[in-house]
Amino acid sequence: MSGRAYVNDFLIPNFYFHLVTAYDILRMAGVPIGKRDYMMHLVPFLKKA
Repeated sequence: MSGRAYVNDFLIPNFYFHLVTAYDILRMAGVPIGKRDYMMHLVPFLKKA
């Protein structure tokens, strides 16, 4: 298996699986987490309505 195939076919999907699972567990436990918690770096680029 090439390095590119390993990254594309295993590493990236595995990373996102665990990321989403951790997010789901936190939400189930009542942690108030949402988009603003991981997208705050984009706030300076938003236009005011």
